[in-house]
Amino acid sequence: MTKASHAALSGVFALVVLIFTDIQSSSSATALYNEGNALYRKGAFVEAVALYEDALSTGLENSDVYYNLGNAHYKVGELGLAILNYERALRLNPMDADILGNISFANGRITDRFEEDPPNIVTRFLVGLYDLVPPNGLSVVVSVALVMGCLGGGAILFSGRHRLTWGAVIAFSVLSCGLGATVLAIKVADLSTPQGIVLAVEIVGRSGPGSDFLQVFMLHEGTKIVLERQEGAWGLIRLPNGLGGWVPLDAIRMI
Repeated sequence: MTKASHAALSGVFALVVLIFTDIQSSSSATALYNEGNALYRKGAFVEAVALYEDALSTGLENSDVYYNLGNAHYKVGELGLAILNYERALRLNPMDADILGNISFANGRITDRFEEDPPNIVTRFLVGLYDLVPPNGLSVVVSVALVMGCLGGGAILFSGRHRLTWGAVIAFSVLSCGLGATVLAIKVADLSTPQGIVLAVEIVGRSGPGSDFLQVFMLHEGTKIVLERQEGAWGLIRLPNGLGGWVPLDAIRMI
């Protein structure tokens, strides 16, 4: 057998092993998830949490698992961990009504409230549109617009007929592609922003990275924050009202 043939066989064997391993891992995660669901239905919420976390530890990324894990944490009174896992589920399935409903319900129980200017009707409409289409949907819109623009350009170039109609198609495609790409870039930037949830019952935000700095604010379990910078065991966070301060990193968990 030549070296090339041996290398090819080795590559095929490695691929088969990888596929088999993935199938095994997926099967194991599904079994753990189903066992967790059975325990959840029996009211054994602590045990269900352990099995859901075991399923996720296999590398599984599934909104249903995160959602059920959030429910189990909520049942045992762990509000911060419940919101954390609802938020993780939402990132994977941003249009799910059950996830959105549970996040809204859980957020209604947190202590911290931040005064923000109420949005007007135009802002609410635009935010609603922004939230309506997930990143995958925007990618499809941009791809379809590109294809339509190419078809329109080809039709004008090769047929020379219906130039006005095809010109309108191209203009619409360019507009859709540009708008879709812009919104997609904003959504990707939002998703890449490091956000976290306060898990400690109560933490103090300080003016610097240490317990000897001046107290700026007090936060409680379940509050959502943006992490801007880390320095040792401390992180500089930003709140929805724009206020910033340093908190211990072990008091928060990233989404």
